[in-house]
Amino acid sequence: MKSTEQTVGQLDVAPISNLAEQEQPSVLKRVAVMYPSGNTTAVICDELPPVDRAELNDRVMEGWKAARPDLPEVEQCCFVTTPQDPTAIGQVEMFGGEFCGNAARSAIWLLTGGKNYIGLIEVSGVDSPLTFKVRNGAVRLEMPVPAVGELVRPVHEGRLVQLGGIMHLVVTEPKNDISPRQLLTSLLQNNKYRLNDQPAVGVTYYDEASGRAEFSVWVKEVNTIFDETACGSGTSAIGIAQLWPNYSSVSLDVIQPSGETISTEAVYQAGARMESYISGTVNVLYDGALKLP
Repeated sequence: MKSTEQTVGQLDVAPISNLAEQEQPSVLKRVAVMYPSGNTTAVICDELPPVDRAELNDRVMEGWKAARPDLPEVEQCCFVTTPQDPTAIGQVEMFGGEFCGNAARSAIWLLTGGKNYIGLIEVSGVDSPLTFKVRNGAVRLEMPVPAVGELVRPVHEGRLVQLGGIMHLVVTEPKNDISPRQLLTSLLQNNKYRLNDQPAVGVTYYDEASGRAEFSVWVKEVNTIFDETACGSGTSAIGIAQLWPNYSSVSLDVIQPSGETISTEAVYQAGARMESYISGTVNVLYDGALKLP
């Protein structure tokens, strides 16, 4: 049966487990491993007591790799929980408390069952719910653009783009002998541009001729650098950096390191704040229990 586009409130979420505080999980009752344009994400639906998230992150990654070595490895983890705003369908909380567009798109696909849908979702690192639309197999998500402050700042290496919950350095003329990870590591070691104050920082290389991008992201809470196979916030930052300083709307199809594409729109209207959106496919690799090492 063909699905219909909806604009409604909160969806019914599948029951979640509830562990007592003294218990340490050896099995997660529901983990959905999602594939949003190549950025493999574990969405955890269990309600857990306070745990060491860095340790849980490693255990989820190891448990998934042991269970399904034939499938892409998990790159990041998030919880999906009941939202504070009753008009939102859910709340996505990254393990590091940062913002992640691909994790949000993954949770949206899980909560909507991939059916055509218009709604709101809460995401860590962002103060207000974000709008989204599921249509014809793709998830389009509003990206958090600060209403005040400096959105784009030209620096020696490229352009710094400040999004809600994460800052990206977009480099369109990278040095061939320095990878995004190496540049990010150097910037953090020297706390250049006070990047260490951010909850998350990314270095994004973008080839304007080919439309291909590379991403490396540091998450402060878990103090880990990830080379992303796809990055929603980095893709959004590319669009915003391309828009500046002419302030004419931009629409791009950015090829991710995975080989898949995420589309981004950066829209500016005189007298109005900038808006940014990303859109792309999301696939479900697994949805069920996961044994942890």
